[in-house]
Amino acid sequence: MKKTILLVALVFIVSCQKQSNSNNNGKDSKSISSLNAKYPLNYVGTYKGILPCADCDGLETVIAINENSTYSVATKYLGKGAKVYIQKGNFAWNKKKTIIILTDVKNAPNQYLVGKNTLTQLDLSGQKISGSLTDEYILSKQPTDTSSIETVEENNEATVDLNSRMATTTVIQKVNPAVGKYTLAETKWKLISLNKTKVTQEGKKVYFLKLNSKDARFSAYAGCNSIAGNYIMPSSDTLDFSEVIMTRMACPDMTLEDKFGAMLVQVIKFKLEGETLTLFGQGKKTIAKFVAIK
Repeated sequence: MKKTILLVALVFIVSCQKQSNSNNNGKDSKSISSLNAKYPLNYVGTYKGILPCADCDGLETVIAINENSTYSVATKYLGKGAKVYIQKGNFAWNKKKTIIILTDVKNAPNQYLVGKNTLTQLDLSGQKISGSLTDEYILSKQPTDTSSIETVEENNEATVDLNSRMATTTVIQKVNPAVGKYTLAETKWKLISLNKTKVTQEGKKVYFLKLNSKDARFSAYAGCNSIAGNYIMPSSDTLDFSEVIMTRMACPDMTLEDKFGAMLVQVIKFKLEGETLTLFGQGKKTIAKFVAIK
């Protein structure tokens, strides 16, 4: 009963602290709620749908958007054979960070409005397509337990790689945002400084932060208790931790652990530089630094 009361109290404290942060009145201070209203949530993932097609029964489309600003698009012209066309490359954001632009796609629609669990294909000028078919240009985000582009298991001539213009056997790989370099999710980050104070490791277990893109959950450790909760990436450089909870075992000193938990709810932005992750609070203040655990 005592542990339950302490856990509920912690959740209440975290909620109150986040509410307090959102009420700050600074010219360049942006609350988490305002960031969430401005930027689309959880854009990383796989989106599917059938887009309108002028000379076929529909354009079956699968788009994977990765955290490291890469994408993969698979399209199939329904009613016109089994070939699947593949395009891979990098994407960029518009100034408002509401639209993803597939920079490698030329002479074809390459802009998508990001919504909550949706991608909406825009016209060549970057505007929403109006008319009776408006809703048919929306791709839906797939459940996290199936968030990978499927491998095409057809004959060698069934797949066309638009990047090299050569047919390949299988060309749609599973979405893995951690491939190629360290990324925010799927990397285990070792805590090295907190509020600009160097962190000294005590004990054998590393002080860490780990984000899981499959269920939008995170786990952490800072000396004694296990820490966990939810997170979202409102845009390519913003971050919000929520519903932070912590077990409450009796420990000699929980000062660092408590400061770590308080830091999480203050996070607004992050920056990746090679093997280093930096978290920022209000006014671009550095509040924590981590290094990737290889």
